[in-house]
Amino acid sequence: MSQRGLFRLVHLPPDLAMQLKDSVEEAFQSLGGATAELILHYARRRHHVDMNKLPDGIEELDKALGEILGTGRRMVVNHCAEILARRLGKEVRPKSDKLSDIFRQVAKIYQKRASVQVDETTLFEKAEKSEDSLLQGNVVEGILRD
Repeated sequence: MSQRGLFRLVHLPPDLAMQLKDSVEEAFQSLGGATAELILHYARRRHHVDMNKLPDGIEELDKALGEILGTGRRMVVNHCAEILARRLGKEVRPKSDKLSDIFRQVAKIYQKRASVQVDETTLFEKAEKSEDSLLQGNVVEGILRD
C-alpha cells in the first residue's frame, strides 16, 4: 500500500486534521512570509498540494520541500513537531526529515487514544451490566424468601 493510501485509511477527526494543517502553515511562516508563500505556491503548482486537504497530499508536500529546501527541510519538520507537541500535549519527535513521518506519529497517537477510550467504555459498560444482574438477582432472591 502506498504511503498516501495510509492516510486515507486513518479517519482523523476534523479538529485533529486542522491541527496538522495549522502546524505546517505555522512552521512555514517561521521561515518568513514571502518564503512560506513561495514554498506553498511551488507545492501547489508543481505537486498539486492543496493545504486545505492535509493530511492528504502530505507526501507531495514532502517532495516539494525536499526540492526547494534540500536538507534544510529538517528545520521545518522539527518546528512542525514542536508546534504539534505543544498543541496536542503529546511528545512528537521527528524521526526523519519528512512531515509525513510526523503525521503518522500523530495518527498513531490518535488511534491509541481512540482504542483506549473504546476499551474503557466497554469495560465500564460490562461492569454496569454485571452489577445490574447482581442487583436483580438479590431482589429476586429477596422476593422468593418473603
